[in-house]
Amino acid sequence: MRASFDFSMGNGGWLSGHADYTPATAPTDVVSEIRTLPAPFSGSGYYSAGTNLSDDLFVYVKTKVSGLTAGVLYRVTAQVQFLTSAPAGCAGVGGPPGESVWVVVGASPAEPLTVFDGTYFRINVERGNQSTSGRDGIVVGTVANTSTDCLVRRWESKTLATPNPSPLTVSADARGEAWFLVGFDSGFESFSAVYYRSLIVEFTPVP
Repeated sequence: MRASFDFSMGNGGWLSGHADYTPATAPTDVVSEIRTLPAPFSGSGYYSAGTNLSDDLFVYVKTKVSGLTAGVLYRVTAQVQFLTSAPAGCAGVGGPPGESVWVVVGASPAEPLTVFDGTYFRINVERGNQSTSGRDGIVVGTVANTSTDCLVRRWESKTLATPNPSPLTVSADARGEAWFLVGFDSGFESFSAVYYRSLIVEFTPVP
């Protein structure tokens, strides 16, 4: 099954969240909403942004995918197109603004939620951490664009995709549904932002 999402048409019911912080380092400026794209682009996209105060901030958007077969294991492939103004090869607190902000896609039978474990607010699925993939999520790249100008930022379009074959799998729940997410995991201890433009996700039954 193939699902396509075009955020120029609105958020399509997608939800948002953020994780990987303590009560003392909770970000106060996380935003996930449809906004007009910055120049020189036209139209709109799903703006997702926040400041990493904890040395590790994960900001994500998610949706529930229906029409799968209950109990079947699927291989998940995904392609995400987004705008980023993070230059390559620049220094930053905690890490560079481009190469230390990783883009993650994930899938899970259970809804991804941010939960408090007594110390940290963490996501309840095993999506990995920063540059490391997990059972329920894989790192597909970083937000670094082609610019090397560390003083003047320039918005560029970037497309990332899961490897082929994709290592990401998910079992559909009893209703034939699964959750899909995309987000950025920041090791850059400052502000990061992207505009998601479109996503293509395919669920292929595993023989």
